[in-house]
Amino acid sequence: MARVLAWLAWWLLLFWLWLALAGEWNATEWVAGAGAAALAATLGELARARVRLEPRLPARALADVPQALLQVVVDFGLLVWALAASVARREVVRGAFRTHALEPGGDDAAGAGLRAWLEIAATYSPNAYVVDIDARRRLVLLHDLVPSRASERPA
Repeated sequence: MARVLAWLAWWLLLFWLWLALAGEWNATEWVAGAGAAALAATLGELARARVRLEPRLPARALADVPQALLQVVVDFGLLVWALAASVARREVVRGAFRTHALEPGGDDAAGAGLRAWLEIAATYSPNAYVVDIDARRRLVLLHDLVPSRASERPA
């Protein structure tokens, strides 16, 4: 039953993602989205069963979602400012690489799920993106165009 619910959750997510990215709401896109979502959800569940990995995401990790989504809008303003400053100074803003300590988490499936979530959520910001997570040394390597700790959250 758990596999069926996981498959259904993936299907719903991928179906709506297809429609959001396609930008059209017609019968062809609905059928194509349903088929692509079914194929992707099936392949994902088969891969998860073969590897026997059950990544888990702690509920506390989801608390950062609203702030991360709001930060996308703030970071868009930062990028427009950086572009305007580049044009005015005739100097390209290059950004900088930064490292931060990874918050405590196990090396089990829950730790792997948390690291994957941090990488995805922190990369939604248009100003900062995760380059690498070193689980052994407990470090996150990020690149910021305009240095801003808020852009790097939740990493």
